Order: sequence, then structure tokens, then C-alpha cells
Amino acid sequence: MAEAMLRVHLRDRPIDATVRSAGTLAWDGAAHRDAVEVLRERGVDLTGHASQALTAGLVADADVVLAMARTHLWGVLAYEPAAEVRAFLLPELVRLGERVGARSRGENVRDWARRLAAARPDGRAGGRPEDEVHDPLGEPFEVFRATAARLDDVTARIAALVAPL
Repeated sequence: MAEAMLRVHLRDRPIDATVRSAGTLAWDGAAHRDAVEVLRERGVDLTGHASQALTAGLVADADVVLAMARTHLWGVLAYEPAAEVRAFLLPELVRLGERVGARSRGENVRDWARRLAAARPDGRAGGRPEDEVHDPLGEPFEVFRATAARLDDVTARIAALVAPL
């Protein structure tokens, strides 16, 4: 859901971004039917989504790596410890970005991510429990709806920070 929503929020912003998602657990197939439905309610088409597993190559290629949960973030860092300066929990990136400031015109996205990482109070990736976004898999439909609402807000704020108008 986060990938699709971030892509939508970046669509009309001044940035040429590739947004991809990958899972830290083996999951082969399409998006969960409840995720497809809650995003359809928001006007976002998730029917063509195909999951993929996280790889070291995906981490290495990414300018910024976003995770919903600390376990996901730790999985990213297991693939590439050096990604610590560009790997964040979604709400963590918003919190740090709103404190440090949006990416400047002409500023490389990786450099901006390093500025955010430098603003971490302890200097380490890992996130706070309150920065996690609950994974609704296995939960009732209303939990999917609540997660979609939170992701919509967070990804809109991320888009505004990474590609200000």
C-alpha cells in the first residue's frame, strides 16, 4: 500500500522518482484483497501489484529506503549496513524531515537522506516504536482501512519533503 500511495503523491511533483516495494518475508503473488479494496476506496489501483523479495541489489540501488516496521528496517540493514544513512521508518523520515527541512532544489536525494540521518538523536537507524506502521495482514478489514489512512498521510508528507513544489 505504501508504494502505491507514495507513487500517487509524487506523481505531480518535480521529481523523477522510481518507487519500488519489497518484502523481508517470502511472499509470492498479488497484493492482499483487502489492501486492493481499501486503496480502491481511495482511488488508487493496486490490482497490478506483484510482490518481490528484498535483495541486496534493491537496497544498494535505492536513494532512500523506507520501512513500515523496525524488523523490516533491521532486515534492510542486514543486507547492507551502510544503508543506515538512508534507511528510515516512514514516520521517522517525516519527523526528521520536518525538523531538518525539505530537500533543496538540486540537492541529491541521497545527500538529503544523509542530512536526515545525521539529525537522529542517537545517530543510529532503528526507529522508535511509535514510528512503526502496523502491518494489517491477518487483521479485520477496518485495520486495513486505518493503515491505509495512516500511510496516505505519511506518504503525502514524504512526497512534500522529498519533492517540494
